[in-house]
Parts: sequence; structure tokens; C-alpha cells
Amino acid sequence: MPRQFFTAADIILLARQQNSNVLVLSPEDVITQEAEDVADALGIRLVRETAGSKPIKTPISPGSTDLTSMGLPPLKVVHGAGVSMEPFRKGLVTPGTNVQLKDVVSSIDGSPMAAGFMTLDKGEFSWTLTYDEMDVVLEGELAVTRGGEVVRGGVGDVIFIPKGSNITFGAPDKVRFVYVTFPANWN
Repeated sequence: MPRQFFTAADIILLARQQNSNVLVLSPEDVITQEAEDVADALGIRLVRETAGSKPIKTPISPGSTDLTSMGLPPLKVVHGAGVSMEPFRKGLVTPGTNVQLKDVVSSIDGSPMAAGFMTLDKGEFSWTLTYDEMDVVLEGELAVTRGGEVVRGGVGDVIFIPKGSNITFGAPDKVRFVYVTFPANWN
């Protein structure tokens, strides 16, 4: 098999086209650091075959029907209790504020929307949305400030933030929420 070179643009394209969150690389393939970072951000796991190994195939559950040929992505359930959160990008949050998140649904899943979990310990951070977002508060209280507007959501509340908003996420204590964005490939 010929050696392939993967850039960030290649990873984004593959994420849109495939129904898997795994990219298998041959021992000879080359991937840029930026492509690895994009894969990580999109939730794509990179697996490198070892020299002399048999090609890795994505397993299909026994008795399953391949609905992807009908244009339907597979169903997916994410058990929130089992999600391993990851630190938010350094330098983007107010010092002393702990923000963690994990994307759990993305374009890799065949979805035009994305979703994930976020926690924010007492504190705040600013963000500009290049996408529409809805946040569903699971624990605590989430405050979203946009200019002179402030909305607060408690457990079970939904907050809508339109594309183009320059906001500040804040929490008087620890907050945990689910975010849903459209489109999935907002970055």
C-alpha cells in the first residue's frame, strides 16, 4: 500500500465522510501534528498498524444491519457517567477557573450537529460563538452574559445562544451541562 500524508484538512474531510471515530494508519503513513490535534478535537482515535500486521477492520456487531447504505448513520448512546472529561484549551479561560469538556457526538457520527459535556468550576471564561448552541444544565447554575444581558439556568433549564454572540460562561459554584451545536464542524 502506498504511503499517505495526512494534513488537518484531510482529517476534517475524512470526519465528514466516514461513519467511524477511528482512523487506521499504516506504519508508513505520515500525519502532521496539526492533523493529530484536529483528530483529537473531533474525537477521532488514531490507530497505527504495526509492520507485518494484518489490516485492522472496524468490527460490526453480530446480527446488525448496515443502515449506512441507506444513508442513515448508526444510533449512538453516550452514558454521561462514563464520559472522561478533558481540560479546556489552556490560555482561553480565566486563571484559576477549571473548565473541562468532552465532545461525544460530531460529524464523525454522521450528524450535522455536535454535542458534548462541559463542567465549569466557580469562575468564568469568554467565548465567541461561530455556531448556534443550546446548553442543558444537569447540575448547578450556569450564567451566560452577552453585553448587558445575563441569563441564568438551573437544573433542567435550556439556554439558547445564537451564532455570532460574544459571551461569558460563568458559574457561582460548579456547573455541569450538555452543549449542542450547529453546525457540527463549527471550527
